[in-house]
Amino acid sequence: MKYLVLLLSLLVISILGFSQKSNTTENSKVSINGFVNSTVYGGSNSYDISSAYCEFGLETSYRGTKTRFVSDLRFRQGVFFNEKQTQIEFKECFAEYFNDYFEFSLGNRIIKYGKATGINPTDNLSPKNYFFLSSDIEDMQMSNFMITTKFKPAHWLNLELIGIPIFKPSIYKYELFDISESASFDDYISPDISFDNMSYSAHLSTSFSFADISLSGFHGLSNFYGFDVISIEPIPTVSITNSAAFYKKSSIGMDFSIPISTWIINAEGAYNHTKDYKDNLYIPNPNIHYVIGIEKDISKLKFIAEYSGKYTIDFEKNNPPSFPTDFTDTLQLMNYMYETIRYESEDFNRRIFDQYYKINHLAILTIHGDFFYDALSCNLSFINNFTTSEHLIRATAKWKITDNLATTIGGQIIGGPKNSIYNLSSDIFNGVYFSFKYSF
Repeated sequence: MKYLVLLLSLLVISILGFSQKSNTTENSKVSINGFVNSTVYGGSNSYDISSAYCEFGLETSYRGTKTRFVSDLRFRQGVFFNEKQTQIEFKECFAEYFNDYFEFSLGNRIIKYGKATGINPTDNLSPKNYFFLSSDIEDMQMSNFMITTKFKPAHWLNLELIGIPIFKPSIYKYELFDISESASFDDYISPDISFDNMSYSAHLSTSFSFADISLSGFHGLSNFYGFDVISIEPIPTVSITNSAAFYKKSSIGMDFSIPISTWIINAEGAYNHTKDYKDNLYIPNPNIHYVIGIEKDISKLKFIAEYSGKYTIDFEKNNPPSFPTDFTDTLQLMNYMYETIRYESEDFNRRIFDQYYKINHLAILTIHGDFFYDALSCNLSFINNFTTSEHLIRATAKWKITDNLATTIGGQIIGGPKNSIYNLSSDIFNGVYFSFKYSF
């Protein structure tokens, strides 16, 4: 802990010193912001208090004539799922060169693609920490170390090329799910750092008065993954060890936003191509994922309604194994056990990838309003999966007490049929949250 305090002190002193030095010549180019935030999240079936932590964030940036740097550093200490932790995280940290026609940056960045609000089929670059419980959904975003090049041949046209040399997966905590008493999850093995495991992305965007249109492509390891069965020990009792397993995919997508009178139509879709999915239960089938939505302001409220669909290519129903013909035959019983474990593991992976059925239908409704001269902001979101009968309701209210101090309160309820993803995660994610944040 003393090293954390020392590091923080040195960092603040050095930045303040740099800021004071720059005030005499280029004060407008230096920006230093930060916040102190305390959050409590609790009330679930599994945890009285799922998370309780304090967080200090320091955001610094410098913009020169043709260069800039950005740093967003987070220090966090508290309890996360009954485990005391001290965390240091670079939300973003990169340097950039730019001119009127070209940009180049290197470092940790968060880059998101897609015009949809709730689900983005074309967003493949930045991983997420789905188990970081916060009053702000954006806090789940994680950065990736990337090489970014952007060409701007015209004011309405941008071409962005990105290389990700080091794979960084999203964070899931399957071990917190009550899947089976005999199943456990082991730490995953990260893929080798090599040219073969690099990820690449291209994004072409255009902006006109009548529409914004983008085309994107991605090839590499997906940060949205499943799990594989690592070992099965039948004696003395059945013990199954699982681990996160990664796969490569190629994706091509398109999104657009079109204003029509007082309405805005947003849409995006992507084709995701995978290989060897029939031989590996953790690799999803090729699929087409699409979202279309409308946005409308009515009085002080903003309504966003979206439909999301996923079509699974080469779909085959996952059938349970047949019962042994002779229950006295040890070999038949052992084969039946192994086949059942594979069946249940593949079943769970299909639920993760929304491929339990050939076509998946889902609707999202978001209502946002600002009141009392923007002192109070309220947000209400509904998700309903018509195919799997899963649902989510999340409500948040943020009150700005002063220009610098704000408090947020909210909660969410999720659920679904037995063994569905929402049902398994409801014991962890259902609950209420409260935060108190001072920004400077």
